[in-house]
Amino acid sequence: MVPLWGFVAVTIPLVLTPGASTAVVLRNSVEGGTRAGVVTAIGINTGSLCYGLLTAFGFAVALRQFPSVWSLLRVGGVAYLAWLGVQSLRKATSPGAGALVTGEMRAAQGTWQNLSEGFVTNALNPAVATFYLVLLPQFIPRDAPIVASALTLTAVHIGIAVTWHITWAAAGGTLARTLAGGRPRQILEAVAGTALIALAIAIALS
Repeated sequence: MVPLWGFVAVTIPLVLTPGASTAVVLRNSVEGGTRAGVVTAIGINTGSLCYGLLTAFGFAVALRQFPSVWSLLRVGGVAYLAWLGVQSLRKATSPGAGALVTGEMRAAQGTWQNLSEGFVTNALNPAVATFYLVLLPQFIPRDAPIVASALTLTAVHIGIAVTWHITWAAAGGTLARTLAGGRPRQILEAVAGTALIALAIAIALS
């Protein structure tokens, strides 16, 4: 039997620790409202699902034989987070950064952009790859069915993560409505951009 409670005890602190996925959900919800944050969360957890499927069907073992894969993930993740951070800083310093954000402007950003940003953020996150390809398999007993066990643990992790991300999406959406324009919005964009770049640097140095 899969040790679910032990897995939950390890997973919750990891999910609650602010990281790349939380930063991107908050950034997009501040920029586009709660809906944008929720869509970003769906993209993020779709990335987690893909890693869960890789683990379930044995790719975790194969990938551990190729250390270069981890290096590529790290480089890609650092570059992508830094790029998102720079975009936020550009918005914070652009002439129209303080303009009021209307519902039409939020919709213009598009569901696909939020979804893809969330997915790529998790797909290129070395911490998520390590969680699924290294840590998660440790909770599958030798005599347990690997595919069913891995998918069960994946569902538990995604359930916890989605709840946490939606909480941040709601918080960001509230900030977006409260501070829809002017100097406060520029500050929010600047803080989001700085946080993303700081995360990129932390991953690069870890």
